[in-house]
Amino acid sequence: MTFRLAGARALGVAALVAAASSASAFSSSRIYTIEGYLDCVPNGTAVIDRVDVAAPGAAKRQLLVTAYRTAGDVSPRNLSEEPMRPYRVWGTSRDVARVLRSPAGAPVKATVVLYREALPALLIADLEEPASDEIAALQPWAGGCRAS
Repeated sequence: MTFRLAGARALGVAALVAAASSASAFSSSRIYTIEGYLDCVPNGTAVIDRVDVAAPGAAKRQLLVTAYRTAGDVSPRNLSEEPMRPYRVWGTSRDVARVLRSPAGAPVKATVVLYREALPALLIADLEEPASDEIAALQPWAGGCRAS
C-alpha cells in the first residue's frame, strides 16, 4: 500500500512539475522546495526568509524559511520580496490543514508551485512535514522555540 501511495505521489509531483515548467501555461510559476518552521524556530536555527501564509477560513501564520531549493539552474528568489501578502496556501484540504493547523514551531518541508499572478499563492505539490494530521493537530512543539 505504501509503495502505491508513494508512486501516486511521485506521479502527482511530476505532473505538477511538468505543468509548471511549461512557460506557455504558467509564465510566472516556479517550483520550490521549502524547509522551515511555523511562527518560531528552534534555538540556534538560521532563518533566511519570513513569509506570511494563509488560507480561507484559517488564521494567518508566518513561515520562517531555513532553506530554499529550485528545480534546474534557477536561483531561488526570496518569497518575502513579493509586495502582495500573505501567500495563499492551496492544495488538498488535508495538506493545507496539516500546515496551517500545526502548532508554533512545527517543521515544514514541502515542494510547492509558486504563483505570482494577481495574488501570490503556494500550491502544495508534496508535503513531507508536518508528518501527519495527528501530529499537526494534537502535538504541541516540544523542542522549544524562539520567535524570529
